[in-house]
Amino acid sequence: MAGTTDEELLKLVGQRIRCLRKEKGMSLQDLAYRIGMDKSNLSVIENGKSNPQLLTYARIASVLGTTLSHILSIEFDFSEFNEAPVKYVPRKHK
Repeated sequence: MAGTTDEELLKLVGQRIRCLRKEKGMSLQDLAYRIGMDKSNLSVIENGKSNPQLLTYARIASVLGTTLSHILSIEFDFSEFNEAPVKYVPRKHK
C-alpha cells in the first residue's frame, strides 16, 4: 500500500536506495565512501530517518548508475500527502 506521510515517503525512498545499492553489489560503506558521507549518515537515509538534500540524492543516483527519477519512482499516494498542514521549519545554514 502506498504511503501518505512524510515519514512513509522518506522510508520508501530509503528502501529504494538500499535495494538499488544491493542490486549493484555495493556495501553501505562502499556507497558512503563514494558519495563522501559517513556510513552512519547513509544508514540513517536508507532507514528513512533523514531528509537529505537534493544534491545528496543526486550523488547517490550517480554512483548507483541511475537517475533521480528512478530513485524517486516509488508507490506513494501524493493525493493524500498534503491534507494535513505542515509547519515549515527552516534549516539554519552556515
